[in-house]
Amino acid sequence: MNNLIPINHQLPAQPSAPFRPIEPERMHLRQLFGILLQRAKLGLGVAAAVFVVVLGAFAMQTPTYTAVGSVVIDPSGRNLARAEQQSSGLPADTSAVDTQVEVLRSRGVAERVVRAQKLYNDPEFNSRMAPGFFGLKKPAEPIVNPAPRLVEHTATVLMNKTWVRRAGLTYVVLVGVNSTSPEKAARLSNAYMEEYQRLQLDEKLARVTRANRELGMSLEKMRRDAEIAEANVQRYKNQHGLLSAEGSTMAEQEVSTLNQQLAIARAETAEKYARLAAAQAQLRNGSGGADVGAALGSDTVREMRKREAELSVKLAQLKTDFTDQYPEVKRTQAQLNDIRGQIQIEINRILSSLRAEAQAAAGRQASLMGSRGAAQGGIAQNNEAMVGLVGLQQKAEAAKAIYEAYLGRAKEVAAEGSLQQADATINARAAIPTAPSSPNMKLGAALAVLAGLVAAGAAVLIAEFWDKQLRSRLDVERELGVPFAGVLPDFRSVKPKGLRGPEAAPEEYLVSHPFSGFAEAFRNLRAFLMISAPHEDSKLIALTSAVPREGKSLTSFCLARTLALSGSRVCLVDCDLRQRGVTKLIGARDVGLVEVVQDGVPLTEALVHDARTNLFVLPAAGKSVPYDLFSNPVTDEVLRDLANQFDYVILDAPPILGVADARILAAKADRVLYLVQWNKTPLRAAQSAVDILQECGANVAGALLTKVNVKGQARYGYGDSSDYYGYFKNYYIAAA
Repeated sequence: MNNLIPINHQLPAQPSAPFRPIEPERMHLRQLFGILLQRAKLGLGVAAAVFVVVLGAFAMQTPTYTAVGSVVIDPSGRNLARAEQQSSGLPADTSAVDTQVEVLRSRGVAERVVRAQKLYNDPEFNSRMAPGFFGLKKPAEPIVNPAPRLVEHTATVLMNKTWVRRAGLTYVVLVGVNSTSPEKAARLSNAYMEEYQRLQLDEKLARVTRANRELGMSLEKMRRDAEIAEANVQRYKNQHGLLSAEGSTMAEQEVSTLNQQLAIARAETAEKYARLAAAQAQLRNGSGGADVGAALGSDTVREMRKREAELSVKLAQLKTDFTDQYPEVKRTQAQLNDIRGQIQIEINRILSSLRAEAQAAAGRQASLMGSRGAAQGGIAQNNEAMVGLVGLQQKAEAAKAIYEAYLGRAKEVAAEGSLQQADATINARAAIPTAPSSPNMKLGAALAVLAGLVAAGAAVLIAEFWDKQLRSRLDVERELGVPFAGVLPDFRSVKPKGLRGPEAAPEEYLVSHPFSGFAEAFRNLRAFLMISAPHEDSKLIALTSAVPREGKSLTSFCLARTLALSGSRVCLVDCDLRQRGVTKLIGARDVGLVEVVQDGVPLTEALVHDARTNLFVLPAAGKSVPYDLFSNPVTDEVLRDLANQFDYVILDAPPILGVADARILAAKADRVLYLVQWNKTPLRAAQSAVDILQECGANVAGALLTKVNVKGQARYGYGDSSDYYGYFKNYYIAAA
C-alpha cells in the first residue's frame, strides 16, 4: 500500500470553470409577501411592542380639555354716533375679517388675558409656581406685580395652548383654549373674547380722546380767527359808510325807494296832464266844460245841474201856459241863467285845479329825479368801497365755515366717546367641556396601529436585508456563481402527520417511502450527479458546508442510500472526525477510518454494511482526533481502494470555514457538493466558503439548498421545484 500514488496525483481534480453569475432579478410582490409571512413572528412582536408603547404614551398623557367659543366680526365698523350709515350692499372685504383673526392671535390680547386672569400665578402657565415632587418644594408666593418678561413668557405659554380659526368664509371666528381643567378652559376662552372686545373699545376710545384733545386746541384758535375776521368786516363798513339793512347798503335802499316814488310820481303827472288835456280839448270843442270828467264827478256841479234841470222843466211848463213876459217865467228864467253861471264858474275852477295839480305832479317828479341822482352817486362810491369789503367778507365767511365745521365735528367726536362699540360680538360663549380632547385614544390607537405596522415592516425589511440569506436557485447562481444542484426539503415540512416510530427518522423514511417527495428530492440530486459528470472517473464526491448544523451528515447519508437503492455500489466515509455525524446515525463503532489509516486495519473489518440499501459506511470510530490525518498518503491509498471497489464514494467532510480537513478533502475529491442551509446560512459566509473551495482547486459540481421549508419557500414564489410541492403532494403519497 505504501507504493500507491496519492489519489490527487494519479487523478488530479481539474477545477471547473467558474459559473457565470446571472443578472439580479427584480423583487416582485409575491416575494415581498413571502418575506412578510416568513418573518411574521418578528413583525408581530415588533408591532405589538410598538403598539403598546405608543398607546401607553397616549394613555399616560395628562388629560387636556378644549373649550371653544365664537365671535362675529363686523368688518363695516359702524358708528352709532353717526345718523347716516351708507351701505354699498356688497359684502365686506374678507381681508378685514382675516385682520381681526390675526389681532385675536396677537400677543397683545394674550398679555391682556394673562394680566386679567393672573395666569402668572397658575402653575399650568408658570412652572415656577408648581410645587416640587412629593411636596419637597413649596410653591412660590403669589406674584402681585409681575415683571414684563414674566408676562411675555406666560403669554407665550397661553398662545401655545390657544387656537383661533375662521369658520370657512364666514364672519364667525372660533376661539379655543386647551387646559388641564375644563372650567379653566371655558373661563380662558371667554376671557380671550372679552379682552379682545375690550382691546377694540380701548383703542377706539383712545382715538376719540386724542381727537377731542386735538380738536379742542384747534377749535379755540379757529373761533378767535373767525371773530377777528368778522370784526374787520364791520370796521370796514363803518369806515366807508357801508351801513346796510336786510342785506343791502343804505344808499341802495334809498335809490330803490326813490325809484318806487319816482315811478308813482311819473304816473300821477301823466294822469294829471292827461285829465288837463282832455278838459282843454272839451273846452276847445265848445262844450263849455260841461262834459269835463272832473266836473261831472263834482258833487257841487252835480247839485247845480240837478237844480238846472228842475228849473228847465219848470220853465218849459210855464212857457206852455204863459208868455215870456210872465213874471213867473222871467223869474224862473233868471234863476236858470244864474244856476248855469254858477256851473260855469265851478267848471272853470275845476279846470284851474287840474292845471295846478298837473304842475304840482311835474314838480314832484323833478324833485324825485334829483334826489335819485344824488343817491346814485352814493352807490358809485359804495361800489368802489365794496371791492375791499368782498375780500374781508370772504375771509370772514371762510373762517366762520371752518370754525363751524370743526365745531360740528367736535360735537360728533364728543358723542362718539359715549356710543363706541366693538367691531365684534360674542356669538357663543365657551361652555365647560364634559370630555377631554386629548389624549384622543381612538386617534392614539390608530397611530399605534400605524406605528406598529410601520415598525413591523421596517423590522422585517431590516432583518431580511441586514444579512441576506439564500433561498432559491436564482440566489445560489446569482450570489455564489456556482451551478444549482437541487433543493432538499426539511423533513419536518414534508413528513405526514401522525408519523411515529423508527420511520419518523428522515433516513428511514427515505427507504420506507421511496416515492415520497422527500425521497424524490434525493433522486433529483442523483440525476444531477449523473448528468453533470457522466464519466466513471468522477467517483469521489465530497459534501461540505460553510458552517456546522446545515444538514451535511444527514444529506450525505440520505444521498448514499438513494444511490445504493438505485443499484450502485456506494460507500459513505465519515470524514468529520470531530462531530462524527454519519457515525452517530449508524451507531458507535470500534473500528473506522482512523484505524484503517493509522493502524492498518483492513477495510473489510472497518466497513459497516447497511442491509436495507446495500450501502457500506466507513465510520469515524476513534475517540481521539489524529493530527493531519487527511494529509497522510495512506489516506489517499484508502480512498483509491474505495474508488476501485465502489461506484460512488461519498465523503462527509467537515465545514469548510472552520476546519482545515475540509479544504484537503475538497482538493482530493473528484467533485464537491456545497451545502447551504435555506434561509439560514449568511450570504457572506457562503460566499467565503465558495472562494476557499476555488482557491483549493476543488471541482464544485453544484450547491444544494438544505432544510428547505417547502411551504415557506412556496410563499416567496421563486419558481423552484419546491414551490410546487403542494401540487404533487398527493401524487407523492399515492406512489409511496
